Amino acid sequence: MLIKREYYCLIAGLPDLFFDESKTTVTSSVFREELQHQLSPSDFKLVEYLFLPFDNLNLLNIFFGQNNPNFYPGNITKHELEFQFSPENEEIELPEYMKTFLCWMKGVDKKQADLEDKNILTTLFYEHAIDCPNSFLQNWFRFELNLKNIFTAFNCKKYNYEPETHLLEVEGECVVYSLLIENKLKADYFEELLPFHDELFKIAESNVEWMEKEKAVDKIKWEYLDENTFFNFFTIEKVLAFTIKLQLIERWMKLDKETGKQLLDKLIDELLTSYEFPAEFSLTK
Repeated sequence: MLIKREYYCLIAGLPDLFFDESKTTVTSSVFREELQHQLSPSDFKLVEYLFLPFDNLNLLNIFFGQNNPNFYPGNITKHELEFQFSPENEEIELPEYMKTFLCWMKGVDKKQADLEDKNILTTLFYEHAIDCPNSFLQNWFRFELNLKNIFTAFNCKKYNYEPETHLLEVEGECVVYSLLIENKLKADYFEELLPFHDELFKIAESNVEWMEKEKAVDKIKWEYLDENTFFNFFTIEKVLAFTIKLQLIERWMKLDKETGKQLLDKLIDELLTSYEFPAEFSLTK
């Protein structure tokens, strides 16, 4: 049986490392850099999965020549990514699913590419992520995929869009997808398939404004992370959940600073009160 590494010092030191009172925000990219020095190589590769969605956005921006001034903090730097498309580069060195996407898009007119074409990259990403060598991450990405598809299905129904065009059909994850394609948009169908299914469908069916829906969904994501790392006190799963929470906080700092601050305060409180640290790693030493 493989024994997991435990990161007592890292987790015990998180408040000091990242919540200095002189800082108004905390960024997941700074945390990622710190983790590169603190984690084993195999565990850090798991962290990189959480930053691949940013690499996807950057790839699309450069590939389609959108000239978006934002460059998201992923695993691949802007210089490295731009070099992949330069004439001097003889061989593309990117994750396999990205290379598959680029091969797929070879015959497509970039100016006429639509949402369905761009969804191919997201679909390939989820196939790659759900196959990662960590069950916590596999289940997290599966949960995230199903959330995306459920809320997309409700939007398709509301605005009379074709769900086949907008839903993500990921290989090996067909049960939830098939129900949504058949327009079975009732929580009862998903009781054995989706954690928090009742709460999520109530949110999807509600008429509240989109930001309130986003807040409610992210609250459920937070609860999901807590439930699924309850017994992972100092292992990589706790670090992965913390990273995801930081990304949620960072997003809300941009959308709604008050919500972001509330989440940040909640995270600090969890760190200071939820864990019983070994004496040699006491926070008050």
